[in-house]
Amino acid sequence: MPRVYNVISPHLDDAALSCSLFLAANPGSYITTIFANGPSSVRPLTRWDRNAHYFSDGADVMGVRREEDRRAAALIQVTARHLSFWDRQYRNDRYGYDGFTEEDLLKAVAEDLVQQHDELTADGWVIPLGLGHPDHRLAADAGLILAERERGHVYLYEELPYASEVPGEVAERKECLAEHGFALEPDETLDFAGDRALKKAVFRCHASQRRQLRWRARAAIRTPERIWRLVRR
Repeated sequence: MPRVYNVISPHLDDAALSCSLFLAANPGSYITTIFANGPSSVRPLTRWDRNAHYFSDGADVMGVRREEDRRAAALIQVTARHLSFWDRQYRNDRYGYDGFTEEDLLKAVAEDLVQQHDELTADGWVIPLGLGHPDHRLAADAGLILAERERGHVYLYEELPYASEVPGEVAERKECLAEHGFALEPDETLDFAGDRALKKAVFRCHASQRRQLRWRARAAIRTPERIWRLVRR
């Protein structure tokens, strides 16, 4: 039976790459993206945005990407929710960033997630393991703060394609969970199909990222999604 989940996504394409099929099996769920904001006009383009060959100098990059995320979410009948924290590549003076310092950001994100938890009715929350990118690690650590306060069901997903690319980091992060008093267990009730065509269609909604990710996205689409129940030891 489908349930309602809230999947915490560090960036605007992470849920599409890592949890599309899980979400498709649970229509009515949510994707909450933490780092979904940035300057309304990006000038000059960052290296990542420039190499995408998609944006013009001065574009509202994150506005475009949020709209892509909404289309991807609609395709699998879930709701995209966007928090106001800026993507790491824009958190500097060049782009006029005046938000939280890196030292204060974890606390701010964790407090926002706790507030989101109180506002949403969901059968479970799904947090990232924290692989491959500082924003992923921050999102994962904020999710653990939520998990330490939450008495309900919290799950964890391994971000793709990072989980296949950095197996040593996967092991390291799981050791970190153990140090925090958590363990990962399989949950046989999480039943979802391996529909590569659907997952490809979801990712294709993120058109601005297709050139940059290319073969990495193909690897993520081929790799089974890995979602665990997070339990206290």
